Amino acid sequence: VWDLYSNHVVPSWIIQNNTLYPLNKRPAPISHVWVDEKDRVDVLTPINGKEWPVPIPKDVDLNLIQIEMLNLGVEYTWLDVLCLRQKEEGGLREDLCMQEWRLDVPTVGCVYKYKQVVIYLNGLGQLLQLKDGDLDSNQNWFRRAWTFQEVGDERIIAGDTPDGLMHAQPIDGGNYRTALLTRFHEELHSVERGTAHIFAALADMQKRMSTNPVDKVTGLAFPLQPYTIPAYHESETLEDAWTALVNAMDPYMRAHFLLVYPGVGLRCKKWRPTWDQVMMEPLPKDGHHIDKDVQHDDKTDEDWFDGPCIEKGDVRGLSMITLTTRNTDCPDFKYDDPSRDFRCQMSPDGSKITVSQCW
Repeated sequence: VWDLYSNHVVPSWIIQNNTLYPLNKRPAPISHVWVDEKDRVDVLTPINGKEWPVPIPKDVDLNLIQIEMLNLGVEYTWLDVLCLRQKEEGGLREDLCMQEWRLDVPTVGCVYKYKQVVIYLNGLGQLLQLKDGDLDSNQNWFRRAWTFQEVGDERIIAGDTPDGLMHAQPIDGGNYRTALLTRFHEELHSVERGTAHIFAALADMQKRMSTNPVDKVTGLAFPLQPYTIPAYHESETLEDAWTALVNAMDPYMRAHFLLVYPGVGLRCKKWRPTWDQVMMEPLPKDGHHIDKDVQHDDKTDEDWFDGPCIEKGDVRGLSMITLTTRNTDCPDFKYDDPSRDFRCQMSPDGSKITVSQCW
């Protein structure tokens, strides 16, 4: 973490052993979007002991960021370029960087979880500004894969001015003086709502961009609540990274793929979608909590579901005419065992029938 009082990067255990630092007061991490490479410069700084060159925007001074954070009342923070070893092309410690990234990069989401986050929407240390095209840029904070898990519980938008974007007031019904400003605040509001559900999280990631494609999978680690976090490998294929994440997910999260996702997996696991499917195809809306599990055995790579099974039945009323004209109706369902009742529910778009047992 970055100790802003001493202006040095220190081990995080120093906070835990500091009797003067309240246990309920956590470091406030910094989230920022990286500016284009042509607008960045690598600097050696005593803040991180000159361990590696720190990439920052050309017109930014880390000491000014320190002052701004102190003015916000922050004592400790976490900043990726200072606290996470950065690549140094041709550097002597490049192998060490790869080793550290395997474990450190997937756990970055933990730094921001349940925290108050300071966000630089226009780039580290940059003033908060907005012009036409910014919200559609691939470099926009709202469109980057890594920032998806960096929203925290509370947010401070840094770089604002007294007459800036954050001080603008709506003029009617939530609309602002320009359509661009209205859209900006809608984006902020969508971040505040969060994405606690699996399909909402995946749909959000569909529109985001990353320098390395596998970063989009890694950026979903904390939102999808895995039991364990797969190691990070830059050269890993997207499908292998996705498979590792699904296998590590909480069993009740996996159940959404089996019971809610309307399609069939295009690879060997038919019960769940592939990475291409969840990134390229429309996704269903999250419904109520599913109290079911899909278990996984890492040793055998087998998955199983323990629940009611309909071995024999007759479903009628699934013709194309029915699906297009009677979307709100349930098809007739006849089950051979009269001692059990089942309820049929059709999805709003008519693409899937869910049959559930009534107890």
